[in-house]
Amino acid sequence: MTPVTPLVMALVAIIVAVVILGVVLFFLSRRPRGTQAGESQALLQLQQQITDLARHVETAVREITSRTDSQLQFGTKALTDLVLSSQSTVAQQVADHTVSVGRAVGTLQERLTEVGGEIRHLSEMGQDLRRLQDILKAPKVRGGLGERLLENLLANLLPGAHFTLQHSFLSGEKVDAAIRLPGGLVPVDAKFPLENFQRILSAQGDEETRRARRAFREDIRRHAQNIAAKYIRPAEGTLDLALMYVPAENVYYEAFVLGAEHEEGPDLWQDLLDRRVFAVSPNTFAFYLTTLSIGLRGMRVAEEARRIVGALSALEGDLQGLRETFDLTGRHLSNAVRNFEDSRARLDRFSGRLHQVDAESVKSPALPGGSENPNS
Repeated sequence: MTPVTPLVMALVAIIVAVVILGVVLFFLSRRPRGTQAGESQALLQLQQQITDLARHVETAVREITSRTDSQLQFGTKALTDLVLSSQSTVAQQVADHTVSVGRAVGTLQERLTEVGGEIRHLSEMGQDLRRLQDILKAPKVRGGLGERLLENLLANLLPGAHFTLQHSFLSGEKVDAAIRLPGGLVPVDAKFPLENFQRILSAQGDEETRRARRAFREDIRRHAQNIAAKYIRPAEGTLDLALMYVPAENVYYEAFVLGAEHEEGPDLWQDLLDRRVFAVSPNTFAFYLTTLSIGLRGMRVAEEARRIVGALSALEGDLQGLRETFDLTGRHLSNAVRNFEDSRARLDRFSGRLHQVDAESVKSPALPGGSENPNS
């Protein structure tokens, strides 16, 4: 900004001089002719001053231009150096950033490869699940899977002596499992109807869902009626109840929670209770078996405690007999000691007499009959 200001001032001065000259010429042109000689002289002097001023302005412009060129060259060189330095720095940063981006891209490509593998694995799993779902559409296969799950659940939570698989009745009917309790057997059926439940899941619209739900609940009622008729047999050692094993929590929820909210007929749960059939899901059945296992363990502890008390009572009788025998032996030993002391005293007395007899025999001078002792 500093070298431009004098140039502007010089230009302003020239413009002002030109304006003044114009004004003077304007006024001179309007004055009378008699005064033109003196004014011409003044005009010549003014022109000379303007010429000097123009020369001075030209010199100032040349100096300003030279100075400005020098400063522009210096500024251009500094700007060029700065640009070159910035280009070098930017190039290095770009190179570093390119390396970082390359590494990130490489990592991303590796991750994408892994994700692609996982996606293929999930796709294969989805195909396997679809094949498994197609297989499980067969009621017999689905029933076999339910029985296997029931068997694993019982084996994990109950001792083997307290349940039986495929328990047979006199009628030839077989229940999937029977839990053995002190009061009798509890039949457990794992063959649950799922066809209309699948219709609920695939239903389109409220009306179709309502029909599928109604059919599903009727299936459960019929199934509970069959369980009660086939497996509740107190004459053959069962308790007056049976368990209906529902194979999944969502099925149990649909049957006895959501279904109850859309109830249109008799209460399903109460209907099952009236038939002495209790529906259990995997979670509730596990809870029931855990509670039962704790109760059976408590009964075993109580039985073991009774056995230990009986054994202790028997030991107490044996201890009493041993005490009497010990006391009798002590009395015998006391008598024996007393007899021993008496015998030793008698022995001492006998020994004293014997020594006395020997002493008297030594003091005697002659043998009987008046003959001398040959040893004297």
